[in-house]
Amino acid sequence: MSDLEGLTRRLMEKGFNKEQIIRRLVTEYMDFKEIEKQKAISLSEAVYEECKKSDINSVSDPFMRKLLDFEKAGITVGKQGVGCRGSGDFFVHKLIAELSETEKKAFLSPDSLDDAGAVRLSDIKGFKTEEDLIIVSKMEGIHSRLSDFPFLCGFHVNSRNEIA
Repeated sequence: MSDLEGLTRRLMEKGFNKEQIIRRLVTEYMDFKEIEKQKAISLSEAVYEECKKSDINSVSDPFMRKLLDFEKAGITVGKQGVGCRGSGDFFVHKLIAELSETEKKAFLSPDSLDDAGAVRLSDIKGFKTEEDLIIVSKMEGIHSRLSDFPFLCGFHVNSRNEIA
């Protein structure tokens, strides 16, 4: 299945209207998922609304616009080989692990080169538990968002190790 947010943003930039975009997204869902058409429409509308609300061109506050904007590098994350466990993906995960390293170690930290993280509750200072519970966090789809919000997503991925 394609990157639906990326597809939506590209269609918006090309001047497609909401109905045309929703129709295209519904087709994507119906081609790849075994779901009812109404569910595909609902999901497509949600993707469209997310893209509309997170479009930097819709941000009117100059400070927020400057904070969220970034200098374009002229290359996409995918062209760098990130995603789908290509060599670029492991390279970026290794860099994230190095950047986020602290003296506190999580049960499953960025060193694992995964998009998930986990902390054992008994390892958290001051937290008492009878059971050996583990909290897991999965960052699904984060790569596709790096193109739109590299600073925020990079910070979010890095900060998950700070919990432990």
